[in-house]
Amino acid sequence: MSDSSNDNRSVMRAAILQAPRRFEVVERPIPEPGPGEIRVRAEVCGMCTGELDQFEGRAKNLEYPRFIGHEVSGVVDAVGSRVDNVMVGDRVTVYSEGKGYAEYTVVPASWAVKLAESTPFELALGEPIACSVNGVRKADPQIGDSVAIVGCGFMGLIMLQVFKARGAGTVIAIDRRDSMLDLARSMGADHTLNSADVDVAAEVKGLTGGKGVDIGVEAAGIQATLDLTTSLVRMEGKLEVFGFHLGERRTVDWAYWNWMAFQIVNGHTRNPDVYVEGIRIGVHLMETNRLDMSKLVTHRFPLDDINRGFEMAVGKEEGFVKGVVVFDDSAAGR
Repeated sequence: MSDSSNDNRSVMRAAILQAPRRFEVVERPIPEPGPGEIRVRAEVCGMCTGELDQFEGRAKNLEYPRFIGHEVSGVVDAVGSRVDNVMVGDRVTVYSEGKGYAEYTVVPASWAVKLAESTPFELALGEPIACSVNGVRKADPQIGDSVAIVGCGFMGLIMLQVFKARGAGTVIAIDRRDSMLDLARSMGADHTLNSADVDVAAEVKGLTGGKGVDIGVEAAGIQATLDLTTSLVRMEGKLEVFGFHLGERRTVDWAYWNWMAFQIVNGHTRNPDVYVEGIRIGVHLMETNRLDMSKLVTHRFPLDDINRGFEMAVGKEEGFVKGVVVFDDSAAGR
């Protein structure tokens, strides 16, 4: 049994990745929450860069169809037994492990974080905010530490703001797109460097008295940015691998890493409780005006247009930072 506000519908619309580059919108039974679970009527689901390899068919040994999507925010529509932290009607963002491109999703109640009435659902994308917050927490910056972020996409720009909120000193933003560097400056970067135009390692050494930064964050997930970040970190500094590395194995100059005595930080976590803690911290930062998401969510797509949204995410056209699927079609295209 569950408390529910559902309007007696039995089916929902969901986008299923039937094959590479082919989502289909189908009808599925509306899921029921079990003990300790809640059902969320989705308002938005963010399109994750980590899903692009599945969309393009680049990930090995994947089976299709796939029911993906995990960046869900919406309204609690039903609660199962033994739930006392949220109620029907609460506005929430949730940690989810899939099945998010659908009008309804079910998750453990402990994975939900409440949102203020004034917080837009499309900005409260809990999972990527948590990833970014937890990446900064794992790097553990000390007051005044210098930081270089290599790859200033959606999560790199969130991390930039969280590093500043944690008391980091000089933050250097590095990317190949001037539009992203413009955003980085507006969000507090002290210096911006276009890696297509300048010798980034030489510039960073010049900005740090020849030493290199205290913390280097690789946030793009490719070999080239891993190599570049390695060249920016001072001896005994922290080298954080935050980018989501897929495909071919990466190579590192282990002799150099050894000699430099880097502290190697894996920027990822897999513990749902840690994710939820990161969501809670990030939402608090956003709701107290220390994390600006308003410039980062740039594109909105109705569920029926999800294929076009993913194609745009793959192409990363100028001005594209983050796309979301919206379940109120009147909000799409804004």
